[in-house]
Amino acid sequence: MKMRRILVTFLVVAAMLTVALAVVYGLRWRAARARTTSSEPAQAAPAQARGDVTIDPRRQQLIGVRTVRVARISTTPRLRTVGVVRYDETRLTDVNLKLEGWIHDLYVNYTGQFVRRGQPLFTIYSPDLLGTENEYLLALKTRDQLQQSQIPEARTRADQLVDAARERLRLWDLPTEQIRALEQTRQAQPTVTFRSPTDGFVIDKQAIAGMHVMPGQSLYKLVDLSVVWIEADVYEAEIQRIALGSPATVTIEAYPADRFPARVIYIYPTMDERTRTVKVRFSLANRVGRLKPGMFATAELRGTGRAGLVVPVNAVLDSGPEQIVFVAEGDGYFEPRKVKLGHRLDDTIEIVEGLKEGEDVATGATFFLDSESQLRASLQGYEALPNQSAAPSQPANVDITFRTIPDPPKTGDNQFEVVVKDASGKPIDDADVSVQLFMPAMPTMNMPPMRSETKLNRAGGGAYRGSGQVMMAGRWDVTVTVARGSQRLGAKQLPVMVR
Repeated sequence: MKMRRILVTFLVVAAMLTVALAVVYGLRWRAARARTTSSEPAQAAPAQARGDVTIDPRRQQLIGVRTVRVARISTTPRLRTVGVVRYDETRLTDVNLKLEGWIHDLYVNYTGQFVRRGQPLFTIYSPDLLGTENEYLLALKTRDQLQQSQIPEARTRADQLVDAARERLRLWDLPTEQIRALEQTRQAQPTVTFRSPTDGFVIDKQAIAGMHVMPGQSLYKLVDLSVVWIEADVYEAEIQRIALGSPATVTIEAYPADRFPARVIYIYPTMDERTRTVKVRFSLANRVGRLKPGMFATAELRGTGRAGLVVPVNAVLDSGPEQIVFVAEGDGYFEPRKVKLGHRLDDTIEIVEGLKEGEDVATGATFFLDSESQLRASLQGYEALPNQSAAPSQPANVDITFRTIPDPPKTGDNQFEVVVKDASGKPIDDADVSVQLFMPAMPTMNMPPMRSETKLNRAGGGAYRGSGQVMMAGRWDVTVTVARGSQRLGAKQLPVMVR
């Protein structure tokens, strides 16, 4: 019997909620149809209308509404981007020859080998080089023979020939020690040893023993990996937050516990039109050689900062075309306000436009506040005059008295009476008064929250009366709202027990 009574009650409540929703959507449809048939030119559909919301402290606690103050802080945004480890192109060396010849001995014979500066790479036999060595030896011999000459011009000419032959050997990259060996031994060497010009790893090897080589032909590519680059893609909207010299912290998937310091050394002057990103280059030390070109990396850096207003991320309701926050005006009154967002900073987000420092905004349960706000806007919009212009809410100091007939109220139809007076006690006769009833959800009975709203009629002498329906017995939260046009004069909240 008890279960049957609960089931019947639930079905009645569900039917009432269905009717209420049908009324709300019917009002929206009629308002939209009225706008469509108006003589005004057709315009794009506006964003969803929202109205002010009043919630007493008890309901705020039940649904989890909290408030936080809007603060101005130094908004130094943290930016994360992914990239790839690359060679430092300024540390890349190409080993090639300026003469024709044949490789005789090959000392560095595989890709990936590490070589030191001055380490032998290969020997080469070159008829051109051998001929120049012989010319140099002949010039040395001639200079020695003319040292005792009584003709100064002859001695000078001999010195010039020696210098010219030595310069040709030097321009062909013959090592200085081998030129000195020629001077000491006075014997031409059929093969010449070429050495590494730098420290580095062999990343490309074309040299093969016995191979015929031509001037300019690349034999090795060496790279010094003591410093590497990371090239990362930064989205167009975030590039303004990065500056040359900005410090960064790099993590590598292979070493998740390690952090590598880096800095921005170059921002590309062009953008990838397909991905809408700009490449940014970071430089970091790699003395131990743990960072390998081709590895994926994550770079985190702090952009250029400025002072700005921030609120918690969960204070912002993002509906797509617009972003909304609910500003707490006191006494349980929340005003929906559009804002313009800036950068996200961890768990907070920058507010560029729409809020002032020191204001309080609601956090948590913003979806509930939004549904309440849209419901109130739908009910108010149906009765609003077509040419009525919105004005900012400026709550005044008014005295509001509420009673029900009968008292206490009963389930079903009841009469509501509200008396409104200004601060001096003078009745206010030209206001718009509404009474909203709300009962929180009861999860144990699988019952959703219930609400209803009644517009009261002016009865004179500051009194307003109307008939409203209470759907079930129990404790209800009553919110009386007093407005004049679009200007809110005041509100009062109180609980009532329904028999």
